[in-house]
Amino acid sequence: MEAVTIIDVAPRDGLQNEPEVLEVTTRVELIERLLAAGVPRVEIGSFVNPRQVPQMAGAGEIARLLAERGHNLAARASNDTFRFTALAPNQRGYELAAAAGLRHVRLVLAASDGLNQANFKRTTADSLAEFSQLALRIHHDGIAFGVAIGASFGCPFDGYVSPERVLSIAEHAADMGANEIVFADTTGMAVPTQVAALCAMAVRRLPHVTLTIHLHNTRNTGYANAFAAWQAGIRSFDAALGGIGGCPFAPRAVGNIASEDLVHMFNGIGAPTGIDLPALLAASDWLSATLGRPLPALTGKAGPVYAQVATPANHRS
Repeated sequence: MEAVTIIDVAPRDGLQNEPEVLEVTTRVELIERLLAAGVPRVEIGSFVNPRQVPQMAGAGEIARLLAERGHNLAARASNDTFRFTALAPNQRGYELAAAAGLRHVRLVLAASDGLNQANFKRTTADSLAEFSQLALRIHHDGIAFGVAIGASFGCPFDGYVSPERVLSIAEHAADMGANEIVFADTTGMAVPTQVAALCAMAVRRLPHVTLTIHLHNTRNTGYANAFAAWQAGIRSFDAALGGIGGCPFAPRAVGNIASEDLVHMFNGIGAPTGIDLPALLAASDWLSATLGRPLPALTGKAGPVYAQVATPANHRS
């Protein structure tokens, strides 16, 4: 069965909504524990204004510490993807990420004007116009970039967001040279049929770009949505260790899908991730102790099922 890639976003989307600001060295330890468990890609932080998101202060120092500790910031997870990435919401964020040595960044905007205004104080069209110019500089600098599209499945301010609007933004990003498009369910509004429809259209229309889905489990549909995306042909998934996370600018955007629960699901259906589940569960236990509270993820609580569950494809009566 075709492998899937899991990008752990706990150091960024996971921690940005936490009340406590973790030390840079603690965040580096989190990243190293994820890598030790075999996580192929990690979003190490966000190059945003630390006055707005203090939990992300020190992102450049994290990158430099990783390099000092022997991690190659230019390492690739595959021919088309890089092991390390970080969020950059604007030109200044990109400049800081590039200066820190990162070779891949994720630019970010929202498919809805309401969320884009709340996050970035501009319309979606304004963000796209800025990124079109910024992409020229990024290419000149020899750095790769993806574009994350928030509110791909609905907006807490504007409500319904049409799939055609989302795909138009995605195609614009691909035309700019983005090597990855991330469809983000920022506030957990999606349902599986909606995810399947958008992802199937994206797979058909964007065959040469890495397509990633970023899901929240706000309304307990996150894993059903992940399975629907997988059935539609998506093979790259954002998730956060322990199921932590949320967006400080989007109301009720609680909880990413948990990396360990997603790995457990893919193990059960026979889709390889390359991740050591016991090591990932140990990392989640460490994170729970570090944050001083139980985390939303469930596999560590109930215990993994290591035998592959019988399916029509593998069951013989």
